[in-house]
Amino acid sequence: MFKTSKLINISLLAMFVLQFGYAQDIHHSQFYTSPLNMNPALTGVFNGDVRVAANLRKQWFVDDLVNYMTITGSVDKRFFPKKWTTKGMFSGGILFNYDRAGDSRLSLGHLGISGAYAYPLNTRNIVSVGALLGGSSRRFSLNELTWDNQYSGAGHDPTIPSIENFTSTSKTFLDLGAGLNYRWQKSKRTKVDAGVGLFHLNQPEQRFSDNSPSSKLPMRMNFSLTPSFQMTQKIDLLLHGQYQKQTVYNEALVGAYGKFYLATKRGKEMALLLGVATRLQRDLIPKIAIEFNQWYAGLSYDINSSPWKKATNRRGGPEFSLIHTFTKSRPLSALKACPIL
Repeated sequence: MFKTSKLINISLLAMFVLQFGYAQDIHHSQFYTSPLNMNPALTGVFNGDVRVAANLRKQWFVDDLVNYMTITGSVDKRFFPKKWTTKGMFSGGILFNYDRAGDSRLSLGHLGISGAYAYPLNTRNIVSVGALLGGSSRRFSLNELTWDNQYSGAGHDPTIPSIENFTSTSKTFLDLGAGLNYRWQKSKRTKVDAGVGLFHLNQPEQRFSDNSPSSKLPMRMNFSLTPSFQMTQKIDLLLHGQYQKQTVYNEALVGAYGKFYLATKRGKEMALLLGVATRLQRDLIPKIAIEFNQWYAGLSYDINSSPWKKATNRRGGPEFSLIHTFTKSRPLSALKACPIL
């Protein structure tokens, strides 16, 4: 039996999820570790040949609340030209997203391919454009749902017909995106990326019933800024900011890392990253990450400070990220020819 206050909190939280979760796409606290979700133009904008990234996010972990689970993964590859100054560089990638929430197991799966072209204006300034072409599938399950028509007066009776009729419990649609990114780079450790990504350009239809009103997926705009600066021989300052807007809904997230180099010997490079971020007016997000050679592993936790903190007992969302970069050996002259480090 629920306590009245808990029932009210859960009801309010459910309304919040329906209002905001339906309109907004998946989001990461460590958004900079999922570059293709941030901006298709970031495909191939890294130091190496092939980059593999994965993210896992959970949210709330409170009995009787609508738990979220988000899984993302991407692979992108750079195609090196012989002469950077005249041809620029093409890159390609694959992006996978899966998001599920609630008793209905409302989920959204996405599989897409991205492509980008980066052109060096000079040795310190690079502009890249990118595009994303994918297919998405939104679906839900009726098995765990209850309906008001099944209320017998004494409680819920699953043997009573729900009288609910859905043409389908799944919807598949084409999904298009594009992006633009500008990089200024002084060195491997001092650089700035600024870009804008546009998603759902075709605003695909996603209603489940032919008799329902039109329900198109609104376009999402993602503005990002990720500067990093070498402060001393063994310390860097990494900043990151992201603003997303989808119709009337928006999200702003800003944060910073201190990056401390523990070892710099080639083949045994290691760094510790400690930082904090905030989803403005909602969450405080402490973060820690480790870099070892070509590996990066990050962990963050959202501490809920929104009006829903009473319903969630201040429990937020743990998020884990993992990146591995593959790099082939090249002559020193070839490495100097490529401005993206």
